[in-house]
Amino acid sequence: MKLINNRISLYFFKNRLIIILLMTVSLVSCEDYVDVELPPDLVNTDEVFSNEGSAQAAIRGIYAYSANSTAITSLFRNVGLSSDELERASYSAELTMFANNNLASSSSAISNMWRGFYNLIYQCNNVIINVPESTGLTEDLKMQLVGEAKFMRALCYFYLVNLWGDVPLSLVADYNEIRSLSRSPVAEVYSQIEEDLLDAQSKLSDDIYTQPGERIRANKWAATALLARVRLYQKKWVDAEAEASKVINSQIYELEVLDSVFYRSSNESILQIANPGSNRYTPVQLTGSTIENPLYRLRPFISDLISTDDERRAVWLTDTLEGPYKYRTFSNTRGPEEPEANSMIRLAEMYLIRSEARAEQDNVVGLNSAETDLNTIRTRAGLPGTTATDRTTMLEEIYTERAIEFFGEWGHRWLDVKRTGRADAVFGSHKSGWISEAALYPIPFDDLEKNPNLTQNPGYQ
Repeated sequence: MKLINNRISLYFFKNRLIIILLMTVSLVSCEDYVDVELPPDLVNTDEVFSNEGSAQAAIRGIYAYSANSTAITSLFRNVGLSSDELERASYSAELTMFANNNLASSSSAISNMWRGFYNLIYQCNNVIINVPESTGLTEDLKMQLVGEAKFMRALCYFYLVNLWGDVPLSLVADYNEIRSLSRSPVAEVYSQIEEDLLDAQSKLSDDIYTQPGERIRANKWAATALLARVRLYQKKWVDAEAEASKVINSQIYELEVLDSVFYRSSNESILQIANPGSNRYTPVQLTGSTIENPLYRLRPFISDLISTDDERRAVWLTDTLEGPYKYRTFSNTRGPEEPEANSMIRLAEMYLIRSEARAEQDNVVGLNSAETDLNTIRTRAGLPGTTATDRTTMLEEIYTERAIEFFGEWGHRWLDVKRTGRADAVFGSHKSGWISEAALYPIPFDDLEKNPNLTQNPGYQ
């Protein structure tokens, strides 16, 4: 398994202790998360976090792992198939289970996602626990590294809690304790996510990047943007509006023209997770060339939402209007003139979060402001302003706008329909065999077998 990118591989080879730490974690992704021991004689965390070079390499290793982990890359494909968003052009037994909402707890894809997130969490916990104790790092660097690790841990738990519901809440780097954890309630997990993001917000600076102009490491605004999303998901409307406003008003980010949204140089990107020049579709082959049939197509329900006068139809879909074409790099040698990068969080989401949060507050000022934010995104797409004049209609238009703006991105559609309580009505109306229990994924069977404190989600054996 590739754990490190080419940019830092030489450094890792010069630092054996870091290699051992990170490679040990990568090996866990091939085994049971709660069943693999870390050899204490091989990992010396005091040495790993003893100086700036090795500590920075450890945090970069977390980003590199996330860019290649199936936990992250499968969010576009597997979760998109679970919703009414994507369909696969050719047959795959494993992926058909996602598309038919008929997942088995023995699915290797489910195991890889679950364990991938927990492997990332383990790496983050190592940084969070050990960096503050280091005597070889400056206080400013300690704050930065811990802030980044807490952001990444919060990101992992955000997806875990929204895909599986109650999940084990691991805040340690001790496998003996981790292997016996029971599931924590959703509210408790969200509380920890908020705590991590608030701490990350206070520790991170306005502008921390690995290279000048490359937004591939979390800064204060990435933590603020994710916190805005988390507040929205918990129906904390005032707080969601406030956090989204902070990002919008920072004047660091701006909406790009549609052609440039997913470039590495995009001013719309708040956080990118990918090797520069690549795109997030590459690991899951979501994008093909303009002359090839895409491996994944938009379901008619979603493509029909995109009107003929919506410029996203021409720019973000293939020529056949079937496949997502937001990213155009489809091989090592073919792509747009500008290098692309995987945009994990972008400014358009902040406008739509704030629009929804304002509409939910259901007052004249809120609806007018919600209309302004919604129209900001519609205008970029060449569309006229919304005609909604009441809360219910405004929210419906916001939901539709999110479905169009974020198709093929990070499982947004699946999560949006569930969090708004519409899963049975929406998925049940045009997905054959839909049942309510399918809204949560099954806990992997192997993990249930080896940890008697884990319980299965309803509807799965």
